[in-house]
Amino acid sequence: MHHGHFQLAKAEPKATVKFGGICCRRAGGPLPRFIEQSLFLPADFDHSGLNVHTRPDKDATAAVVFVHGLGGDGYGTWGMWPELVFEQNTVETLDVILFRYDSFYRAWRNRKLGAHLPFIAAQLADWVRELTEDHGYADIYFVAHSLGGLIVESTVQQYLNQLAEKATQVTSVAAIFVLASPRTGAGLALGPFRQLIPEIEWLRRKSPQLLQAESFFASRVESLGTTASAGGRQFLIPRYSAIAGGDRVVSKMSGLFGVPEQQRLRLNGNHRSIVKPDRVNQAQHFRLLKIVERSGEIRRTWRREHRHTKKFEVGSHSFPPLLITELRSDDIKVTWERAYNRALSLASTDDVQVFDNRNSAVPSSHETDILVCVHDAETIKNGGERCRTVINAAYEQHQRQRSLTVLIVVIGAEHEQAKGVIQSWLPDPPYRSLSLEGVPSAEDLSDLLALWMEVVVERDPVRWPQRASGLSYGTEGSDLV
Repeated sequence: MHHGHFQLAKAEPKATVKFGGICCRRAGGPLPRFIEQSLFLPADFDHSGLNVHTRPDKDATAAVVFVHGLGGDGYGTWGMWPELVFEQNTVETLDVILFRYDSFYRAWRNRKLGAHLPFIAAQLADWVRELTEDHGYADIYFVAHSLGGLIVESTVQQYLNQLAEKATQVTSVAAIFVLASPRTGAGLALGPFRQLIPEIEWLRRKSPQLLQAESFFASRVESLGTTASAGGRQFLIPRYSAIAGGDRVVSKMSGLFGVPEQQRLRLNGNHRSIVKPDRVNQAQHFRLLKIVERSGEIRRTWRREHRHTKKFEVGSHSFPPLLITELRSDDIKVTWERAYNRALSLASTDDVQVFDNRNSAVPSSHETDILVCVHDAETIKNGGERCRTVINAAYEQHQRQRSLTVLIVVIGAEHEQAKGVIQSWLPDPPYRSLSLEGVPSAEDLSDLLALWMEVVVERDPVRWPQRASGLSYGTEGSDLV
């Protein structure tokens, strides 16, 4: 497909259905509509409003769902973006799903006053459940434009509520990427417009839908793109946003509201062009692939730990004493997360299980034993105000919690100089169990953390009698500060 020239593909008369990694056909054209293609081509929508583009030679368990905004089009809104996702080969195989609903003048053409947004959000929540339970999609990434972002947030809220007791921290909703989405309302949502275009009632500042969605995500959903940053919330669904410098519809504040600073993207262009990457300008597309890479790795790690936990529960019905760890940073990188998770595995034995504090097996009342703060050495040397905020908070927690061990680790070739900067931020020693460490690369982080986990276990022979060596620790090494 060439940008701006749509050629409609003919869908198979029977939809492709995926069961346990096997593609088959089921008579009667079930919803949603599956379109098997080697090259991406747009196709007509049927009454489901959902087109799922798959490949004949690859069975994907991850998909990107595109949801357009007010008056948008299932394909036309996005330019080349669905094609770019379909043909990419830098991350895991991704199926492409386009969701279409009639709104604004497209609704008028069909003799409708406008789109009934609560129904549309509920419909999309039903599709998410069907894609997950009946078609094997384990990771669903939402990309939404403008009003579509508000629809997606309502969709996710309804879907999570529907899961009820079946809900786990990691559900099939992997991440949400909204572009030019007015999350605190838009100026065009004035009285005369609301009468003419009922859908923009959702865009009114402090509208019930906006307030409800923000309350839900703020209280129950961890929006940072790392499991290590969670604050005890029920679900892990990172949220990302993008805003265009020339957008005259959505303000910068509204488009970025509620999304962590490090997960915001500012682009040139306008309200429409922000969702139309091409072969040259692909910043939003590359951000999406980065989201898939980071979220996918975190979710795979969580699932491995979850399976391990369940297996252990089935085998023994009880855990050995737990050592609980927590990872914090101003901006955690995937390589750091992987090194941290590897350390947990290295330090776990039949006598002690080392879990991150967000593991579902950890009782909510269990305090963190080891708090790890990881930062980039270059960022520290350049000022690192966000790093300083994280480190100061860790120190304050260390002062309040007598049993807490805090490890501050800087990564990079200039870690020794960065350690000096951090030392200048901290009050003068002595401290109980606070260590300032430095390693040249992420590859060295796992062994360092695993060693410290062993030290903490050996320090307490009452809690871990089988692992403790009986050694008395007055200091834990030359880097104890």
